[in-house]
Amino acid sequence: MTFKQRVHRELIAGAVIYKKVLVDYDYLIYSKNFKNKPYYIISSTEDNYAHLTGVNSLISSQKFFDSCFDGTLSETDFNFVSKHRSEKEIIGSVRRKIQILPLLKTIFQTELQAEENFVKGSVSCSLATADNMFTIGFSESTLLRPKTLLKNNRLNLCNAVNVTLVLRRNKGSNKFDAITQGNADEFCKSFPYMFNDAK
Repeated sequence: MTFKQRVHRELIAGAVIYKKVLVDYDYLIYSKNFKNKPYYIISSTEDNYAHLTGVNSLISSQKFFDSCFDGTLSETDFNFVSKHRSEKEIIGSVRRKIQILPLLKTIFQTELQAEENFVKGSVSCSLATADNMFTIGFSESTLLRPKTLLKNNRLNLCNAVNVTLVLRRNKGSNKFDAITQGNADEFCKSFPYMFNDAK
């Protein structure tokens, strides 16, 4: 199997995980030690997927996701070319990212740290979260969107804080109703309007 064939296979498998875990739900990340905001809401979209994979998509971001998700992605739909980086650098980055894609199924389920105003190289994010396996950075519009995926914990430990609570809701719902990590008592006292009885 060539490297591109392997990437093709992992892109298709990763899209299913990405949708099931990130697109179908919103998440609220809370830490009593956040400084910029009391909490952050993450709401992923299908067209964020291509950027997270590191490949250069030759089709639209939405079509890339759709093709990965339904298994019709062609090897001619992407390459490892960039104006700003060598093909060798891109391939190395993609190799690391496809190792991480299967781990997305456990995102927000293990103990997390987070860093506001995360910067790594040329990448800057409003927030990044990390466990010991990978780091995911988010850019902010109204809600946070996935922006970068990095192997291992890449947070600046001087700026990182422990995540106190992670809540989840179905995409389209107004209130969070499931706890994926932590204890909601402290949060509910401060923000009762955000939360239904969680399970």
